[in-house]
Amino acid sequence: METLAREYRARLAELLGEPLMVDDPLITTAQAAVLLDVPPQRVAALVRAGHLPARSRSHRRLLLSDVIRSGLDQWMSVAEAGVVLGLGQTGVRRLISSGLLAAYGKELPLRRDDVEVLARLREGWLTLSSAATALGVGVDEVQRMLRYRQLTHTSDMARPVYRHELATVLARRHAVAGTS
Repeated sequence: METLAREYRARLAELLGEPLMVDDPLITTAQAAVLLDVPPQRVAALVRAGHLPARSRSHRRLLLSDVIRSGLDQWMSVAEAGVVLGLGQTGVRRLISSGLLAAYGKELPLRRDDVEVLARLREGWLTLSSAATALGVGVDEVQRMLRYRQLTHTSDMARPVYRHELATVLARRHAVAGTS
C-alpha cells in the first residue's frame, strides 16, 4: 500500500506540475479520475453513492489517501467489461446471471481481474457455427451434442463449446472409423 501511495503522490505531483505541500492533499474528482485511469463521471457517481468520501460541500474534493484505499482501478462497469469481452451490456449481464462473472454492486459491479481472466478463457471457446465447421457437421448436430452432453456447455450463450473438447470428439470419430 505504501508503494502505491508513493506512486500516486508522484503522479499527482507530475499532474499538478509542482511538488505536494502536504502528506495527504485534497484532490479534485477529475484528478482522482486521471490517477485511477477511469472516467470522471465514475468517480463522481461513487462519491454520490457514498462509496468514496467527499471532503467538501460540493463533493468535488477528495483526500488522496481515500482514493488510494478505494481501489477503484480494480473494478469496472458492465459497459467496460463488454468492451474487454467483445460483448454488449446484455451479453455481460447474461454472463453474470449464468454465474461466469460475479457482480458485487451497482456502480462498479465487476472485478477487473475476473473480467480479464474470463476474456482469456473465452479465447478457447467456440461459437456453434465454428464448432460445427471444425467437426464437419451442422449447427443442429452441435446443439444435439451439447444437449446429450457429448460436449460440455460453457454457460456462455455466444460461445458455448470448449475448443479442447473438439479434439476428443474428432479422435473418437477417427478411432471408430479406423476399427470399421
